[in-house]
Amino acid sequence: MRNCFLVEYERLEYTKSLELQRQLRVRKESNRDYDDFLLILQHNPVFTIGRKGSKEDILAPENLLKEEGIDVVNVKRGGEVTYHGPGQLVGYLHLNLSRANLSVDQFVWNMEEVLIQLLDNYGIKGWRLEGYPGVWINHQARKWKIASIGARASKMISSHGLALNVNTDMDHFQMIVPCGITEFSPISMKQVLEKTLNITEIYNKFEQSFEKIFKMKLEKITSDKLEEMIK
Repeated sequence: MRNCFLVEYERLEYTKSLELQRQLRVRKESNRDYDDFLLILQHNPVFTIGRKGSKEDILAPENLLKEEGIDVVNVKRGGEVTYHGPGQLVGYLHLNLSRANLSVDQFVWNMEEVLIQLLDNYGIKGWRLEGYPGVWINHQARKWKIASIGARASKMISSHGLALNVNTDMDHFQMIVPCGITEFSPISMKQVLEKTLNITEIYNKFEQSFEKIFKMKLEKITSDKLEEMIK
């Protein structure tokens, strides 16, 4: 199994994560043999607009966004508008897809499978919906989206990644058209299971699924070590 460095954050400000990802991409594009990284974290409240997105998909007025402390950031990832915030597991995958023998489609499939297997640990049956990257569930006779995929793969180097609603404040999703989808609503694990989950346990389950699906061995390092490596 190939190694992949793992960095865990309890909370990371969104623009800080963008800078870290920019530095990782510079390193990996200049040296195709550079290490792979997985960043797992939660963000402060933020709406991000992907390359296919539009500010029109943010339904709340600016004064309400300020009251709620929600930032708005344009990003170079796939997808449209989504929300990140406390209680949501975010995974940023910085991998050399060529070295991992992964096509872009297989990379997306793998991310979805990691989440599907994680959810299975909690008795939640996740599934794919063709044409809509992410993970979906059936709950109370309806279809819901529980996880989003919004990755970038340029020069076969991946960045950005995925987001799983664990204990997320789902009211904030009412302020946007999430991922351009109007016919289905997002949901959290907390809502499905009717209890707050241990986010550290979720991190661990995610990491176990990642190692199995991506066939990589995770080596945990500190955030300070990461910044030292990518200077």
